[in-house]
Amino acid sequence: MQYQSFNQLLHIDVRCVQAIAGHAALLIVGDCANDLSHRLAEAGCVIHTEQDARLWFGLPILTAPFPLFVGALMTERNTILQQMSLFAWIEDNAIEQPRAEVFGLTPFGEQPVLFLRDFDLDRPVEVWLQTPQPTGWAQVVGAAVATAQHAGPRRALAPDQAALALMQHTLPADAQPFVAGLAAEVKQGTTLKVALRRQRKTTSEALMNVCEGWRVLARAAAVVQLNPCAGGNDQVGDLLKLAPPKRW
Repeated sequence: MQYQSFNQLLHIDVRCVQAIAGHAALLIVGDCANDLSHRLAEAGCVIHTEQDARLWFGLPILTAPFPLFVGALMTERNTILQQMSLFAWIEDNAIEQPRAEVFGLTPFGEQPVLFLRDFDLDRPVEVWLQTPQPTGWAQVVGAAVATAQHAGPRRALAPDQAALALMQHTLPADAQPFVAGLAAEVKQGTTLKVALRRQRKTTSEALMNVCEGWRVLARAAAVVQLNPCAGGNDQVGDLLKLAPPKRW
């Protein structure tokens, strides 16, 4: 399986404000996103106003300082997986099928031959975006849901709740009943991974990919909810400090 472009790999496009500090990126959504971005700009972050951001998902390679951005996976039984749900498959099957082959590109456009056993799966999936002018890679280390409806201090969201909140603030209105259904299942004790799996055969691939992407990101990055419109002292710039040193 050959790739000529990063855009052929698994990715999601999300509309958000981006705050960049060095090689770390913070995604900001919600009706108070601009208020929060102004604070971050004053703190020295580079702000990209609300626009579509393309996010790529990489697995950390054991023997390299950079990830492999994933395009597809072939199981040991020769089944090809080419949707975002393959990350859920890896979570469930990596130990039993270590020789499943993973296809993709490194940040330098190389396409090595790698199997699941070649990745450090004790670490979370890495989420990256490309920054414009100057063009480069930035790792998404956090997301902030900035809304006027939030009361109280900044709150860290658990992964499933974080993914649902990000869906609620980025998906179009016609997708919100689907998100509400997922939220109802999670409230009853079902994991978001299982709730999404149940909907896979009856839901459009495009919608499922975005939802699966947010689920993966919420496990890989810190997600907080806050109300910067209220004029409090809550800050999120510390999330940008969570980025590990870039080694490539």
